[in-house]
Amino acid sequence: MIEDLGSLSEDVGIDGELAVVGAGPAGIVVALEAARHGLSVVLVESGNRSFDPAVQELSEAAEWDRHRHAPLSLAVRRQVGGTSAIWGGRCVPYDPVDFAPRSFLDVPAWPIGYKDIQSYFQRACEWMVCGRAAFSTSELPSLPSGIVPGFVDGDVLGSSLERWSLPTDFGRTYQERLEQSRRIRLLTGVTCTEIVCPSQGGRAQRLECQTHAGGRVLVTAKAFVVAGGGLESTRLLMSSTGPEGEQLGNRSGHLGRWYMAHVEGSIANVRFSTPPRQTVYGYERDTDGTYVRRRFSFPEEYQRRHKLPNVVSWLGNPEIPDAGHGSGPLSFVYLALTSALGPRFAPEVQRLSLTGAEIPGTPYGGATITSRGSHLCNIVRQPFSTGRFMIDFGARRFLTRGRRVPGFFVYNRRNLYPFQYHGEQLPNPTSTVGLSREADRLGRRKLTIDLRFSPADVDGIVRAHEHWDRYFRKLGVGRLEYLHQDLNQAVEQRLGGGFHQIGTTRMSASPSGGVVDQNLAVHGVPNVYVASSSAFVTSGQANSTFMVVAFALRLADRLAGHLRSI
Repeated sequence: MIEDLGSLSEDVGIDGELAVVGAGPAGIVVALEAARHGLSVVLVESGNRSFDPAVQELSEAAEWDRHRHAPLSLAVRRQVGGTSAIWGGRCVPYDPVDFAPRSFLDVPAWPIGYKDIQSYFQRACEWMVCGRAAFSTSELPSLPSGIVPGFVDGDVLGSSLERWSLPTDFGRTYQERLEQSRRIRLLTGVTCTEIVCPSQGGRAQRLECQTHAGGRVLVTAKAFVVAGGGLESTRLLMSSTGPEGEQLGNRSGHLGRWYMAHVEGSIANVRFSTPPRQTVYGYERDTDGTYVRRRFSFPEEYQRRHKLPNVVSWLGNPEIPDAGHGSGPLSFVYLALTSALGPRFAPEVQRLSLTGAEIPGTPYGGATITSRGSHLCNIVRQPFSTGRFMIDFGARRFLTRGRRVPGFFVYNRRNLYPFQYHGEQLPNPTSTVGLSREADRLGRRKLTIDLRFSPADVDGIVRAHEHWDRYFRKLGVGRLEYLHQDLNQAVEQRLGGGFHQIGTTRMSASPSGGVVDQNLAVHGVPNVYVASSSAFVTSGQANSTFMVVAFALRLADRLAGHLRSI
């Protein structure tokens, strides 16, 4: 059942066995899985079923470095479905190396093992509608081996895959199930302002919530799951008082620290010496029709031997705003995205970055922008290839029913492609978020964001490129061609984040090491859980969404058994 309480001006009380804050992917998965196990669930969502700019404004921070961090108005979405409403659909898990201690990078181990979460990958794939949990071409014999002829796995792997969802907007995909569930009450237009935890007993008692019209909603439950996204989940804990008078979950001072994103961008092109038509440069489909994309990565043993962070790479497109690429299809894309209809073709942050806007935390943006006339000339010079692209991509992206192609990649007859990297940001205790004195219109203190990278983040990316280049040359399949003389400076200039919000409620075996335990329960407050990427100890090479859903499934299974015994 879905109830819009945004216009409610009086006070109400609501009871359930489980209360969940946030109806994004994690919150929806926890709620529906818990309801399947027979629990009564109250799911609280600040936004509505569709986007509302006035509600979205509640997410904006008070202070952040605009050169390092994207505005939260672009990075998150406050509505049913959460940020999945603007999500690209990429599904990829963390790797075993991410969970293990790596003293050479000063990276701690997770309090759980990789196999503890790997068992949830297939269920996560089903929720995300991305096919089977196969993330290597070795598991999919229908796909040809090698990104280019002559490439074989060794010091570098070319067999690792990322999978793509429909893409799945959790709000739309699971709206009917939420409406029809007799065990779930989804309250929209209701913002949680505090988790009330009395000083006696060490357990949370209720949620204090507020409607857009000023009404007060009190939600009482046996257990509470905070699933408001990385920064909003942290903000709620900071706005609540723990049993000892501290910010909830901040007994050891880790709440709001260790803020991580990813290190991404492009500082080189890869030029292959193999037949251009045999390069696998774009998306493929596996046997069940799911789109997949190949990537270059390093084996765990190789990472350890050479003291490398976990970083991957793939083949990209030239910078679209610069007509110097000479591609009619890319010029058509640029003109379409900058037209009045542009917002219909891509999520806003993707549209802005692809057309040259500088947005931290995106791989594109800041490119040279040439005249529309130059782009028109490219189209005139290549009318047939442009027309084929328009028909083919348009049909697969906008006209097909069901699974749509996630994006586009353009063939290069010179076998020269931008080499896009995506790697982990190493944990840094000085990278933080906190509460400011400035309040939003509901009276909640806004966040201050201080995302900091380290020289080790830059060094790891530069050294990874050296190893990629060395392996390509060893096999005789190609080489990297760097775009800058000072590679460290080039990587440093591209550092930024805001879209993958990791580490600020980190998981730890003991209260002295973090905010939540191995089961995502807040240390010292065993009936409050955090289902968010903020609980992740490391950022890995993967974006967070897939792993968030996997952990949400693990938590829902635990809650089902635990709450029945209370």
